[in-house]
Amino acid sequence: MTTKRPKLKPGLEIIGTAYLIFLISVQFAAADSAATGEELAKQLRSTPPWENSEVHGTNIISRNKTTIQVPIVCKVELKDQTWITEYKTSATTNLGAQLLSIIHSSNAPNEYLFARAPSPTAALPEPSRIPPADADIPFAGSDFSLSDLGLEFLHWPQQRRLRDQTRLGRACYVLESRNSAQHGIVRVLSYIDQETGGLLIATAYDAGSNVVKEFSLHGSSFIKVHGHWRLEKMQIHDYKAHSQTELKFDVNN
Repeated sequence: MTTKRPKLKPGLEIIGTAYLIFLISVQFAAADSAATGEELAKQLRSTPPWENSEVHGTNIISRNKTTIQVPIVCKVELKDQTWITEYKTSATTNLGAQLLSIIHSSNAPNEYLFARAPSPTAALPEPSRIPPADADIPFAGSDFSLSDLGLEFLHWPQQRRLRDQTRLGRACYVLESRNSAQHGIVRVLSYIDQETGGLLIATAYDAGSNVVKEFSLHGSSFIKVHGHWRLEKMQIHDYKAHSQTELKFDVNN
């Protein structure tokens, strides 16, 4: 985890692979300024990681005035024409362990393999294949769904490039993803850093144009470790469930 990133703001360097929403260990090249919406979505969903990696962290879930902490390990493994992103959580007092493997390809849909232990003391069963259309399942009690972690909206049929905007002090491309056949979330606006290709903000809407979920990185998410800046945490809010999940990384790992 020593790859240097362009500056997020004056004097701040991002070091390490844990930079993007959901695909924690994936790094994208800077996007093409002339790309159409479909071209931009294709570049984001089909660019493989630079290397194998493993990141440890904790999902801190705040809901109904209670907070639950769930340890999580995120791995990326490169294959010949595909790469696998694996998310594995440990059992807690009230929740069994869970395992999600997402098989990504540069020219094929995502494949989801999901296993959920029936109780905190039970072993994980063999993973079952989940169709992408049915992957809107919460992962380990968090506000991240399986399809969130797979950036499934980048595979939706309608991808439109909107006018560039500035978010979090950064010049961003804006991508609108739509799928009217979806239940719940049917539209996602993605704000993509023009310099790094990193996804800074993703806002998800229902058919009534109400915000359902929002992910955002911000400057306070970074911490200096051994003279380098690393991503320490990221958050996603579920406004309908009045819930928030903060994924906090072990930056010293």
